[in-house]
Amino acid sequence: MSLPATSTLLYAVRTIVIAQRMGQLALLLSGMTVLPWAVSLLAGDAVAAWRYGIVIVALAAGGLWLARRPAPRSIQMNEALVIGMLAFTLTPLAMAYPLMAGGIGFGDALFESVSGITTTGLSTLPTVSGRSASFLFARAWMQWLGGLGIVVLSVALLAGDDLAARRLVESPVSPDTLETSSRLHARRSFVIYALLTSFGIVMLWAAGWSGFDALVLAMSAVSTGGFAPYDQSLAATPLWTARLAVMALAFMGAVSLPLYHLLWRRRLRDVVQDPELRLLLGACAVGSLLLMLSMSARLGGVTPSLAADALIMAVSAQTTSGFASLPPAQLDDASLWVLIVAMAVGGSVGSTAGGIKLLRVLLLWRTARLILRRTATPPHAVETIRMRQHVVSEQDLAGGLFMMLLFTATVMLSWLAFLVAGQAPMRSLFEVVSAVGTVGLSSGLTGPELHPSLKAVLCIDMLMGRVEFIAALVLVYPHTWFGKRRNA
Repeated sequence: MSLPATSTLLYAVRTIVIAQRMGQLALLLSGMTVLPWAVSLLAGDAVAAWRYGIVIVALAAGGLWLARRPAPRSIQMNEALVIGMLAFTLTPLAMAYPLMAGGIGFGDALFESVSGITTTGLSTLPTVSGRSASFLFARAWMQWLGGLGIVVLSVALLAGDDLAARRLVESPVSPDTLETSSRLHARRSFVIYALLTSFGIVMLWAAGWSGFDALVLAMSAVSTGGFAPYDQSLAATPLWTARLAVMALAFMGAVSLPLYHLLWRRRLRDVVQDPELRLLLGACAVGSLLLMLSMSARLGGVTPSLAADALIMAVSAQTTSGFASLPPAQLDDASLWVLIVAMAVGGSVGSTAGGIKLLRVLLLWRTARLILRRTATPPHAVETIRMRQHVVSEQDLAGGLFMMLLFTATVMLSWLAFLVAGQAPMRSLFEVVSAVGTVGLSSGLTGPELHPSLKAVLCIDMLMGRVEFIAALVLVYPHTWFGKRRNA
């Protein structure tokens, strides 16, 4: 029996919907850019202030023109994904212009903007020492903005992954309820995100960072971004309490934000029993132990500072925050492999962390366990996988496995590009996984001397990893743009 053709059920995106929503996002970005503009004025950076002013006016004018165009209120899933992809692609182009006021070329400014908006933290700058306060603030602000954006847009970006969508909004998401659910999720996420940032600023200042450093590091940490105002990252301060405070905030950013809402509603039991939170804690602990053993074997013993470095580096990789208490280039291959696995896995769904996400890894493990169990059960027995009281469907399984496949394929293709260019295999793999996982730890390859083509590869990797691949595929899928369109 043949199945009926489904091509007539495919709806192309409505350009008017895309245009109007992008106009609204442009207006929002214009308003939020007032903050780095004000900082540049206060810092006396007239050139940067002038450039930010031009960007603010241009975004406001273009956004107002697009946002006022009449469009249907409903939004399709493919439209939401296209908007998300365009937002993360076009925003760095707008923000690169003000960064050029710091005396860097367009290519490096664009790389810095992409790294910031995707909350990665890789940098091609030889040094940030001597950079203006407005420049350092702008980098952290872009990461904070990118972290907020990925959390707010995460429901749309997880289209086709019903399990992950329910994980965020606690209700099934369909094309008819997407906008309502996303708005509720966005409001909750913004409040939680702002509270975490405010708490982080106070915590870091109390831990020993200066007021400006606490502000910049808090924005980078809560977004799991990793941009620091110093070349040495966390090693710039000798205070271990100050270093650990940053990592504690980064860990909070890697926890699914809906859990904080459950905590506010005094559902502590649900928070404690959350499988992703438990796995995140376990992964950080195991990673720290493995790193400590690997580093001590090479250095000939365990010291308190070595144990602290192992903890910081492991948590940094697992949360994809990218902060460092020592250069990864100094680590041996065994330690680098520990970090590579942690960077690839990443943090929780619904957090600012990157990577494959712990929920999908947990789903893969339970799927493998179910397959083994079925070999010992009668043929008529019915067994299912449950996650947070929900039965995992075949669509959920396929979506999770497909995401892992895309992550792996992107890493392999990018790694091949580095190998063809003659780069060292281990360092290249580390750099690529760091980019695709939106981590920011560097083996030393990313810098001003890196070939422009490889910088472009890393930019694509950062964007693909941030939007979780599906949005990028939807953008280039022919049926997204050509075909039947729904009426209002």
